[in-house]
Amino acid sequence: MNILQSMYIDAHSHLDFYDENVEKAIVDINNNHILTLAMSMDIESYNKNKVYAKKSRYIKPCFGIHPWKAHEFKYSLTTLIPYIEESEIIGEIGLDFVWSEGSHTYTKQREIFYFILEESVKRNKVINLHTKGAEYEIYNALKKYNYSKAIIHWYSGDLETLDKYINLGCYFTISVDLGYSDIANKILDRIPIERLLVETDGPEALEWVNGEYGYPSVIKDVVKKVSDYRNLSLRELNKVIEDNYNRIMSL
Repeated sequence: MNILQSMYIDAHSHLDFYDENVEKAIVDINNNHILTLAMSMDIESYNKNKVYAKKSRYIKPCFGIHPWKAHEFKYSLTTLIPYIEESEIIGEIGLDFVWSEGSHTYTKQREIFYFILEESVKRNKVINLHTKGAEYEIYNALKKYNYSKAIIHWYSGDLETLDKYINLGCYFTISVDLGYSDIANKILDRIPIERLLVETDGPEALEWVNGEYGYPSVIKDVVKKVSDYRNLSLRELNKVIEDNYNRIMSL
């Protein structure tokens, strides 16, 4: 899809979480021309996103096994390779040592994450990363490969490790907590403008922040808050985000 036809870019969303509201969400995406990176939780989720993508040229289905779903995966890891090869962007993958079902899942999380990471690096894929409580471990994993074709989704870890990701060359999303979280402001202060992206993590993220149900057009509110904070016009910021997206895709 020609990125110039998109007014907004949502670098991390969960369309399958909309359930019975997904058709309304797709209409919202189409009406507002929102290039949407549709993250997957597992194979079933990815297949749903591929169906949604048939209804909108703005939806890009992304394959991944979320750390919350890793412990449910009971097949050979090699069965994931065709999905990795097929998907232009890999996500959502990573580790979660805070909100997962417990430490008994960590071994399986690591097994799946490191496998998908290695296979993605081999194929020069953009990877969309969940790092909650595992910020330093995932940084070390990327550093091992000297790999910066990575979008760090909704970073909320310590600033020292954030600087390491920045120095490595990674990209970062700012999400719906901007204006509600002091750490979000501190992180936005640090992110180089040429590595900045935005996301909704919709629809449940906004509900978690302020109790409101988040349709895709919430991305416009995120962009407005970032533009105000960074003292840029909406047009300028959208051009920055567009350029950043095109850059990481072409690395």
